[in-house]
Amino acid sequence: MGALLARRKVVVPVAVVVVVLAALALWAFQPWKLFTSSTINEQLVSTQSTNTVVGKGSFRSLEHPTSGQAELVKTADGKAVVQLRDFSTSDGPAVHVWLTDKAQDAGDSAFGQGGYLDLGSLKATKGNEVYDVPAGTDVSKYRSVLIWCDRFSVGFGVAPVTA
Repeated sequence: MGALLARRKVVVPVAVVVVVLAALALWAFQPWKLFTSSTINEQLVSTQSTNTVVGKGSFRSLEHPTSGQAELVKTADGKAVVQLRDFSTSDGPAVHVWLTDKAQDAGDSAFGQGGYLDLGSLKATKGNEVYDVPAGTDVSKYRSVLIWCDRFSVGFGVAPVTA
């Protein structure tokens, strides 16, 4: 009977630790996001004749398959927006859209370093998306749009937005 109680004193804490570690791993990696996607189709502003496309380019994949076009657009009222056209990428935890000062053909390890502007969380993994650039931002210093995973510090895909 004493051996059974001694074993229980070890097994229960070990089981609790295993469950807590498993829960933390699930929270951090969110493996179900490998099998999920979402679609959004926002009104693209470059289709309006009074707006100007400052720069655009096609996405190239980094750590995850990513496709579509990124466009940096100045609207007639002076605002700047980044839009993703026919966009597709993988889902993931804490994925954001960045304007970055790195060229699209920079080495993969260069992204995440240097100057960038976080435009917010990725709205969907597929479709057409529009992101406002904060007023007063000098967009001429940014050279590409980067889809960035904050949780793991990796780029999903990058597209040039220089003229």
